[in-house]
Amino acid sequence: MIHKTLIVQELGQNGDGVVLGDDQRLYIPYASPGDEVSVNLAITKKNRYQVLSSEIIRRGENHAEPPCPHYGVCGSCQLQHLGEDTYRQFKRDKILRPLRFEGFENPGPLVLDPIILPPGLRRRANFNFRCRANGVELGYHKYHSYELLTLESCHILKPEIVTFMKPLLEALGQSFPAGFEGEVFITAAHNGLDVHVEVRDRTALTLEQRELWGQFAHDNSLCRLLVSLKGKEDFTFMREAPFVLFDGIPVESNCRGILQPSREADQLLAKTVTDMLPPSSRKIADLFCGRGTLSLPLSRHAPVDGYEMDQPALDALQSTAQRHQRPITPFYRDLFKLPLKGKELDGYDVVVVDPPRAGAEEQTHALATSQVPTLIYVSCNPLTFARDARILVEGGYRLEIIQPLDQFRWTVHVEVVAKLVWQ
Repeated sequence: MIHKTLIVQELGQNGDGVVLGDDQRLYIPYASPGDEVSVNLAITKKNRYQVLSSEIIRRGENHAEPPCPHYGVCGSCQLQHLGEDTYRQFKRDKILRPLRFEGFENPGPLVLDPIILPPGLRRRANFNFRCRANGVELGYHKYHSYELLTLESCHILKPEIVTFMKPLLEALGQSFPAGFEGEVFITAAHNGLDVHVEVRDRTALTLEQRELWGQFAHDNSLCRLLVSLKGKEDFTFMREAPFVLFDGIPVESNCRGILQPSREADQLLAKTVTDMLPPSSRKIADLFCGRGTLSLPLSRHAPVDGYEMDQPALDALQSTAQRHQRPITPFYRDLFKLPLKGKELDGYDVVVVDPPRAGAEEQTHALATSQVPTLIYVSCNPLTFARDARILVEGGYRLEIIQPLDQFRWTVHVEVVAKLVWQ
């Protein structure tokens, strides 16, 4: 084993501190540029250094005090140790690096300063649980581990979810014996908590277990509780259908469906997108429209055609649009296999694209051959965004502005909202 004292020089893509060697980059967890670190190294068979352990012996000026007591053990919130300026630049770099890789020579002026949402807003949580002989573990995975960390607090979640964890822990312990494990999906809907307990066991619930979960749901004022066994629903409690608000309108929600991490994220995303609309729009296409996160606010400005392959989400949007008389026409469409092309695009003067992490490469190629005046591209993955932006620019579009949105505080994730115009 080799011991060295090193200075961290930059940040890697996953937020680790990086020390640049002669021909190798060493990655130091939870370190920031300027930190002095003590590392123990091994030499691999390929004559490369491997970091066995590390310790920060002197914090640099870019290092901040992490606010969470679980920091360093919990596998989430990797960036709590970064100072504000370093944190902001890291989020911008997550977008700039892929753009440079795709051949954009000077993307810096296009990328605005990130808009960062505060902690304590996240309305969604996905916990793992394991029932042991000595109690129940419930929480997130530990850093680089399959072990679970039972949380006593969480700075990113809404307080009502954190408060709910204690009675949930007790109910799991009362209902399931040692050896049972699974996941719990929680959404803080507008009208209460929507909870889905997924057990990795086929044994049907007993009458006693059903009564326990029914009383639990009633005592905690849940709007809905589902208990599933190996993917098959076995128990349902419904006080009222959970819903969220898009543009002030209630839309039925599902704790396993796609949803922005917070109500404030919905509002920020909608404002950012609608601010990019041209002064007057005649007709808008919203591709990958989901339940209407963007379709509903966009419909204040022009009629909207929404395209989506998630039928329950599309049904929820159609019901909401009809009930509130919004000019939205939903269409079922698998845009990965059957993208909008040619004359189908001719009728729109604005197209909004909000694909999943894989991006929308086939749809992007079709858009690149169109002449839709304004494209607004929303992405949760800067890598696939940069790829698709290159395709559009090569097809004749100009990348006008990119607004980073930080919806997942203290993580490496960043949302991208970009405006492209036909030249």
